Amino acid sequence: MKPTFKWIVLLFISVVLNLTAHAAVFSIVPKAGTSLPVQVYKGGSVKALYTVTNTTGGYHSGNYVKYLPENTTQVTVDPTYPDLCGTTFNLASQASCTLELSVSGTVNASNPNPRDHLFVCLGGCVTCCAGTNFPLNVQQSNPIYTAIFDAGSSGTRLSFYSVIPGDYPLIEKIGTYDDSLTGVPDDDGINNFLNGDGSIKLAPGESLPAGCPGTSNLGQLDVEPCVLQPLLNKLDEAVAAENSSHPGLNLTLSQVSVELFATAGMRTENELNGGSKTTAQIAEYYDQMKNYVKLWGYNTGEFKTINGNSEEGVWTWTNTNDYYYNSFGGNPSVSQTVQYPVGDFEVGGSSIQIAFPTNESPSDAGNVYRVAINGHAFNVYSKTFLGLGADDARKYVKAYNYNSNNGGVGCYSNTATVNNTREKSGIQLYPSNQVISGVYPFPTNASYLDTPWTNIPSDSLLLVGTSIYNESTCSNMYDTIESQVTSLERNRYGTYSDGAIVTLDSFKTKLQSSNAPFIGIDNFFYTANDVGYSPSTGFNASIFQQALETYCSGTVASNPNAQNVCPNGNFMNTYLFGTTGLFSGGSLAVFAGVLNPSNPQGVTVLTWTRGYLLLKYSQA
Repeated sequence: MKPTFKWIVLLFISVVLNLTAHAAVFSIVPKAGTSLPVQVYKGGSVKALYTVTNTTGGYHSGNYVKYLPENTTQVTVDPTYPDLCGTTFNLASQASCTLELSVSGTVNASNPNPRDHLFVCLGGCVTCCAGTNFPLNVQQSNPIYTAIFDAGSSGTRLSFYSVIPGDYPLIEKIGTYDDSLTGVPDDDGINNFLNGDGSIKLAPGESLPAGCPGTSNLGQLDVEPCVLQPLLNKLDEAVAAENSSHPGLNLTLSQVSVELFATAGMRTENELNGGSKTTAQIAEYYDQMKNYVKLWGYNTGEFKTINGNSEEGVWTWTNTNDYYYNSFGGNPSVSQTVQYPVGDFEVGGSSIQIAFPTNESPSDAGNVYRVAINGHAFNVYSKTFLGLGADDARKYVKAYNYNSNNGGVGCYSNTATVNNTREKSGIQLYPSNQVISGVYPFPTNASYLDTPWTNIPSDSLLLVGTSIYNESTCSNMYDTIESQVTSLERNRYGTYSDGAIVTLDSFKTKLQSSNAPFIGIDNFFYTANDVGYSPSTGFNASIFQQALETYCSGTVASNPNAQNVCPNGNFMNTYLFGTTGLFSGGSLAVFAGVLNPSNPQGVTVLTWTRGYLLLKYSQA
């Protein structure tokens, strides 16, 4: 009969080491309900769990692990397993303990050296040892390389990551590529290309990307040469640089997974949400872009519009609480203690995502989702509102009472002009029949109450008259807009039909039920920072309001970003602290402050793309 691996090793030991093998001393088998690892990623580690049982008829103390496989260490402290085998451990007859091993590299089950195999010995007896019939056999692989297109309503960027899966995935951002780089134009969102109204803006002295026909009136087929191609060129360079800095890596394009996730801009294109495109037409658009990337040589994953509730909102919340608060216990460089998570406001161009921990049970209909990483789990309420991104909310104010609008002149400083407040794109004007009964309809001109939507071009959103900032006038318009947009039928949708319709009042009640502090990121941070008041904690509404008034009453720079601070700041102030604001009316919930989406080195760290990877590659 062919001898087993265990007895070959034991014989080797008896000959070479002059040990007496006592196979019946211990039973060492994989822990029930677990599997032994077969793969480990370079730079990471995996867990192997065995059950060690004293098979003798007597009590034995001081037992220990004599040998371990290569690239393996014993874990002696882990509160997950109260019966953990320690450096030494005692076992009564037929009693067991859990042996936890950490594997950080290749383990060869056929290694001829007996010292590279697991052996457990009785205390006080250096030769009374037992091996296992279940040896480790682990292959080491390169980290997973993945790149994600973040196709937002105001532009497209590409982030490149390496990921080591695990209970707490180890994620390294290799780089983010956007219009700040030479050769990458500033695009106005892939959704506009779908409608034949795409545009790009070139930096001074730069030429059109190869194959891109122009800078305006760009169509569906132009999205590849004008938007994707320049970013893929940067990714090619990053892959080459990664190979140069890691000799022996030999990373090929086909080993890099590329995905494209679009947010609110593409949500608004669906007929479901007021757009003109069917779900099938949108799917065809994604397939077109996916095939282009595939022909480039990359491996392709998902290309789609992500759900604002269960995906974008949850992913942002996950990353924020991991990166700044170590809420999942895997980021001790941020905090040595695991902090209870905060709620967040992620304010983009076309939508806002608001998420916070809740005691409610998970339910898609209730917009409550389970988030579990590294043994830490939370139920998260997450809600997106199309039309309450900073850009769209501002456009709705500029279209206020459309037939007699003035372009929102009361929301701008006296240095505002038509040119420096011009919008890059228009807005979908909603009809009165989309507004929940009891909320004042907008607009009032019946000729624009088409069903389902009226598309208002950017040239119809121009300033009319002399701009003089008036906090009260501007706030009243934002207050109406916020109430109406919140209650639109389309805002039951994250992408498809999920969740209930809410009013501003009912959502306010829901938010104020959370005992978590809230923070603002993205446009809320940039706005607060621009007016000179952006604390991360101890945020004072009165100080912010005064800073906003001082900024908008002074001489505001002529560039569009500086001009938009006043309406965007009024939006933030009205939405959070106004008469019907989410933190008004004796709220127990607290708006604590704003967080910079970038670290001191200028690298964007608060991004839903990293939250997506944390959840995708968590093996908890």
